[in-house]
Amino acid sequence: MKSLKTKALEWINSLYDKSSIIDKEKVIMDSSVYFKVEGFADEPEVYLIATKEDIEFGYEATQWDGYMPSPIPGMYKKHSLTWEKLQSSDKLEQQELILDLLMKTINSRKRQYRKCQFCGEKVAVEHRFDMNTCHGCASKHFGVVY
Repeated sequence: MKSLKTKALEWINSLYDKSSIIDKEKVIMDSSVYFKVEGFADEPEVYLIATKEDIEFGYEATQWDGYMPSPIPGMYKKHSLTWEKLQSSDKLEQQELILDLLMKTINSRKRQYRKCQFCGEKVAVEHRFDMNTCHGCASKHFGVVY
């Protein structure tokens, strides 16, 4: 079974093959590409977005806000890599820079997951009632209505 880092590097190489990430002039600005963290919890995705200034690394998550909490989708930027830094490096250095920031983003997202004390599932922070209880189990065991 391939390591997550190996899968991420293969994904980055596929982006290079498509020229969809390294050429600022060719890339469609404000478009996203997603990397799925297969085999982990609900298989979260992290994104890379090419903007005019840089490549952003982050993830999407739902925020529950308001008096009567309602779901608000959001994008959470964790890291960025300037075009200047990227284009001043050779291909191998570029891949290493992208891989490093992608892995930091993935690991940051993975740290937000906790195992539910009742069902044992790994659940992201936005789907937990408290640090140790998912929404489903909070309804079942504590009578919480969502």
